[in-house]
Amino acid sequence: MQYIFSLLLLFLSMQCSNQPEIVLPLPPPVDTIPEVVTIPHIEIARSHIGVPSRDSINSWLAFVNLPPGNPWCAAAQATWLYQAGAKEPLIKTGLARNFVYKTPDRLRVSAGRVLAGVVTMPKGSLAIYQRGETIFGHIGAITEDWTGQRGVYISGNTSPPDSGGSEFSGGGVWEKPAAIHPAAHLRITDFVYVIY
Repeated sequence: MQYIFSLLLLFLSMQCSNQPEIVLPLPPPVDTIPEVVTIPHIEIARSHIGVPSRDSINSWLAFVNLPPGNPWCAAAQATWLYQAGAKEPLIKTGLARNFVYKTPDRLRVSAGRVLAGVVTMPKGSLAIYQRGETIFGHIGAITEDWTGQRGVYISGNTSPPDSGGSEFSGGGVWEKPAAIHPAAHLRITDFVYVIY
């Protein structure tokens, strides 16, 4: 608006005098191509999509000081966050629920707030499941901003999309739809922001 006003003043001043015409440069063009934002830990996870080698799984478990044969969804997420250079949460754990228990309150959001549309979790945040009332669950990183019931996430030790296989013990790294179902036995209870 100020640019247009300046041009108008210049035009009026030229009409009142016999000065030569001054040509002003045009404002720079507006870039309308949206910026593609990559999230490092998601890109690392995507590089493992499919059924990872036993060596990869064992290296993720070793990173959190667990022997081969343990469930590895949380170990994989912990490893990927460290590899990606995230600042928080940095928790070396093989227990998915530790991303709730050991993360500062300021980084945690209840799934109920996301389900109600009160909070939108940004791409890259973690979705954490709970199995019944136990300390066990599952974890994945969301790959799209999430508001309401449905979203998309990538996780380890899960089954392929639409396979009907185990959500928390499927043996692969997959990106797939997920949903908040508060009454389900295995349900998303919390989200955690990831800070770089």
